[in-house]
Amino acid sequence: MYNSGYKKELGNLGEKMAEKFLQKNQYRILEHNYRGRHGEIDIIVWDKKTQEIVFVEVKTRSSKFYGRPEQAVNFRKKTCLENAAEKYLKFKGFGWQQNYRFDILAVELDFNTRQAKIKQFKYV
Repeated sequence: MYNSGYKKELGNLGEKMAEKFLQKNQYRILEHNYRGRHGEIDIIVWDKKTQEIVFVEVKTRSSKFYGRPEQAVNFRKKTCLENAAEKYLKFKGFGWQQNYRFDILAVELDFNTRQAKIKQFKYV
């Protein structure tokens, strides 16, 4: 079992790796750890190719004990993300015509081999 400090450190490491992955893939970071009344969004980026704001949920795992990282984003979590995204768009003054999407970045860490795999799931 993980303690909460380990989970937080693992999550922070995963988010840092996710930010580097997004920047390497031509996304512009707008915000990270955006907190609204209805939830938190790990990373918010601008996708230059599609002209969309992308709300990114990062899930990090160092073992398969709790399943694959992307499986942790359930209906409840998606609802919280949607509510937080709506508040963000409104607060930042984006119009109703602004295109946006939700992505999951699944980060799998292997501390034995010091390797990381990152998979991006778009339009979730």
